[in-house]
Parts: sequence; structure tokens; C-alpha cells
Amino acid sequence: MLSPSQHTPEFVLPDSRGHVAALRSITIFTLIIGMWIGKSKLGIALPIVPILLAIGMFVILNIISMLRMQTVQRVSHVELFFELFADVVALSIVLYFSGGTSNPFASFFLLFLTIGAMVLPPRLSWPLAALVLLCYTGLIFFFEPMIHTHDSLSGLNPAFNLHTVGAWMTFVLSTLIVAILVVKIVSNLRERERRLALAREESLRNERIVALGAFAAGAAHQLGTPLSTIAVIAKELERRLGASSGLEEMLQTLRTQVGVCKHTLTELTRSTGADRIESCSLSPADEFLKQTLNAWQETRPEATLRVHQPPAGTAPNIVAEPTLKQALINVLNNAADVSTGAIEVRAAWDDGELSVDVIDAGPGFSNHDLQRAGHATFSTKAEGQGMGIGLYLARAALERFGGSLTLSNRTSGGVHARILIPVSY
Repeated sequence: MLSPSQHTPEFVLPDSRGHVAALRSITIFTLIIGMWIGKSKLGIALPIVPILLAIGMFVILNIISMLRMQTVQRVSHVELFFELFADVVALSIVLYFSGGTSNPFASFFLLFLTIGAMVLPPRLSWPLAALVLLCYTGLIFFFEPMIHTHDSLSGLNPAFNLHTVGAWMTFVLSTLIVAILVVKIVSNLRERERRLALAREESLRNERIVALGAFAAGAAHQLGTPLSTIAVIAKELERRLGASSGLEEMLQTLRTQVGVCKHTLTELTRSTGADRIESCSLSPADEFLKQTLNAWQETRPEATLRVHQPPAGTAPNIVAEPTLKQALINVLNNAADVSTGAIEVRAAWDDGELSVDVIDAGPGFSNHDLQRAGHATFSTKAEGQGMGIGLYLARAALERFGGSLTLSNRTSGGVHARILIPVSY
């Protein structure tokens, strides 16, 4: 069996392709200006036709490269190697007809080599270096000399000769190009490191969630028997004590809560190894909210809930997946645990997403806790009143479906939690 490195093609980052195209454009512009100055201002006898044909190779290659940048998202390292190969050959042709290595623009070889060394893997950058060395060495011995009618440049100090001015121009351009490319590449590397750090953080979070899921599946089996025992005892107490004891309502509430717990455990066991997202059913957003809020209110009858949402019948569909329902319930539970007044739920939707705002009347988060909430397993509650995983799991479930959870403190007190869920049609 082939390893991933053996059958997965290597691709060039879009920014690197842009660097090569930019360098090629600068080379074309510089060669044309240099040819114009040498021919019209310095009186150098240059073979215009072959030089223009070589520059035409640069132009055609650059047009093809830019078109592919617009239409093809990924270009292999091999393709970029052959682009740079053609660049070196075209530059060699231009230099052959314009003085060989005595032409100050011969240092452009190093710019193409620098780009290749930074972008290509070693197996391709070394052959490119060999080609550059071969072409430069050949131009020492084989070239058409530049013949000019005077030794000094018109309007300049006679001490400046053609090679000195040309070398200065090439050095300035090379310095600017290298500086710009190095700054850009360093910036790209920093961005890559940032993305890798985020990927590592997400991987660690997924590992924690998998561990929690495995533990939850085992806990669901272990809790089933005690809950069944509690339900039987509550029913027997209700039968024996009857209505005369005044405990009938409390026992009925106990049985209801036990039923909710058993239903939750059943759903948890069923969702272990959950189906793929594509197999989940779609449900109108307003129905999803209604069912979720009703289910939550059964478990928290003491909480006061105020719901604001658009009229029924106008809602788009969303993926009715149990983990999304649980994510909303987790946010509501956190709000109910700290709120001293009513909890407001404001729902709205458009063509792209469903937004649910949960606003509590609690004390809010400190700045330090606000940055950690939902990103790490921690709790601001007293010991024994929570495990600190509600917001953590809610955020993970929402991001799995392309949604998000953002938390902010309100100026009037309390926390504003905004849930965004993509809609489907």
C-alpha cells in the first residue's frame, strides 16, 4: 500500500505563485527598459529580433501563469519548476545576445534561484540551481558582445560606464525584490504557524470531546438501573400515600423528572456513533426552537422564559440533529443557573442562518473568564454545582455544523450568548 506521501501530489501556495509571476513581470519590464536605453540612448548595437523573441517567451509564460492562477486553485511543484526552468532559459537567450555575463542583468539568475529555493522542495530546487550554474558558466564563454559607440553616458559623469550604471540598477531592483519577498514569506510562515496552532487546539478539543463521549456512553448504561428504581419507588409511594398526604404533586414532579432523565439517557445511548450529518432530517427553525424550549422548560420549571421570534410559517429549515438541541439546552442551563430574573430568548433568521440570542440577568463573566468560556473546561460555579463543560460542548457541537457561539457581557448586567446555525433548503 502506498503511503500518503507517495500518492498525494505536492502543491504550491497561491502566494508563492504570485511571487513568481511578480518577479517575471519585473524582469520583463526591466529588460525592455534596459534594451530601450541601450539602443536609443547609448547607441549599443543590439540584435532586437532575437531579444524580443526571448522577452516574448517571458510574456507568454506570464500570461499563461496568471490565467492558471485564476482558473486552477492548486499548481504542483513540478509545474512551477518547469515555469522557472523556462524563465532561466529565456533570460539566458536575452543575455547571450547582449553581452553574456558582462550584462549587469545577469544577476537576475539569482532572483529566480532564490524563489525556487524558497518555494520548491530540495529534489527540484537543486536541479534548478544546477541549471542556473550551467547557463551562467556557458555565458562566460558563449555570447554576442555589446558594441557601443562611446564609453560614457550622455548627461552623466564620464566616470560612470555602462556596466557600472547597469549593475547599480540591477542591485537596487534585486534588493527591493528580495526584501519584499522575504517580508512576505515570513508573514506567510507566521500565518501558517497560527493556523497550525489553531489546528492543534482543535485536535486537542476533539480528543477531549471523544473522551467525554466515551465516558457519557458508559455512564448512560450505569445510570439506567438507578433511575428505573427511583421511578418504581416514586410510583409506589404515590400509590400508598395517595392525595391525602399532600405529596402527590411532588411525587408526580419526581416521576416526570425521572422520565426526562431516562429519555435523555436513551437518546445519548442511541447517538453513540451518531449518523452522518447528511442523513439527519430537516426541520423548520421555529418548530425546532419550540420543541427544544419546551423540553428544556420541563427540566427547569422554576425558570421564567420570555421568547421573541418571527411569526410561525416563515422559518427556513435547519438540520434537526440532537447535538444542536443539546447545545441550546446547555446555554439555557448556564443562563438559568445564574439568572436572578427572566431569561430572554430572541430568535431571528434570514437566507443564510438562524440566530438565537439568550440573555440572562446574572452577574456576567470577568474579563478573564469571558475569554475562556466555551474554549476550555472550567466553571465559575461553586464546587459540586457544575462540571464546566456545558458551554465547551455547546461550542463544539455548533462548530461541527458550521455554526458558532459568542459570549459577551451586557452593560446593564448579565451575559448575552449568540448562537448562529446555518439554514438549509
